[in-house]
Amino acid sequence: MALGTTGLAAAVALIMVLSPASASVVNRSVVLTPAYKGTVSQPSTYLSVSGCAKAKLTPAHWNAKTGLVTLADSGSAVTCAKSLGYVGGSSSAFTESYIEVAIPVHAAHNGNNTVASAWSVNLASSSTFSAAACPAKNVNYHPALYQYSSAYCEAGADLEFEVSSSVQDLSNTSWYSNSSYVYGYNDSYNENYTDCYNYGTPTCYNYSYANSYHGSYGYNTAGVSSFTMNGASSLVLYNNGTHMVRGHHYVLTFEAFVYTDLFAEKANLLGPWTGSASAVINLATLGNGATLSSVSIS
Repeated sequence: MALGTTGLAAAVALIMVLSPASASVVNRSVVLTPAYKGTVSQPSTYLSVSGCAKAKLTPAHWNAKTGLVTLADSGSAVTCAKSLGYVGGSSSAFTESYIEVAIPVHAAHNGNNTVASAWSVNLASSSTFSAAACPAKNVNYHPALYQYSSAYCEAGADLEFEVSSSVQDLSNTSWYSNSSYVYGYNDSYNENYTDCYNYGTPTCYNYSYANSYHGSYGYNTAGVSSFTMNGASSLVLYNNGTHMVRGHHYVLTFEAFVYTDLFAEKANLLGPWTGSASAVINLATLGNGATLSSVSIS
């Protein structure tokens, strides 16, 4: 009996010694994986076309069971055959698919916490444009006082992808973490302009330039340097929160969007000119999409 009492006392003492350490291990990190519970999503789309352009988009969708986000945009623009002056020759297309998702989270412990969102992105995109040499322009190189005259031919294609995130304390709505994001883009164009005006002295500017650039950049994000607009990428977005309270309710909010901008435009030319542009950015079909693999709070 005495031995049993001593053994019980020793066991209680051991539990008292180990309990704080065990609690700290348990509280050190919390990991959420699909399916994500209690999420709310809000998708939106925007599409605008003019002239002879066409555009199509796949509205954004969030699957809380798998953590998958899908969305896609595409479009094309070509100069219209008939035009007079500034009217009728220009086409443009603009699309954007966007979604915002809120996921309930809790602090792993009181104090400073880091919320890390791990993403697996499979993205397919392409863009192209064509622009022949611009013909002579129907420009008044000596406009009257306070008059203006211009002519141009231009074509280009731009496509973009972005994911961003932040954390808010719902128990203290003025509290926010820092933000994080990754942004990828591919932009190319060719432009030829002549502008003349007279505000006392007739003045003309002629400029012609072409450019093509692509890349990615981010903030508080790992994996940006290896991010690709065609293929698979792994990203981790970090949101650092100071003075977090374990008993408060927090929400991790992320936003994802794809975007295309296309144009083929002409005005006041003395000869025929044809330009075109097209772009596709696919995060919705053929195995493409962005998956939130896990959310770690530590």
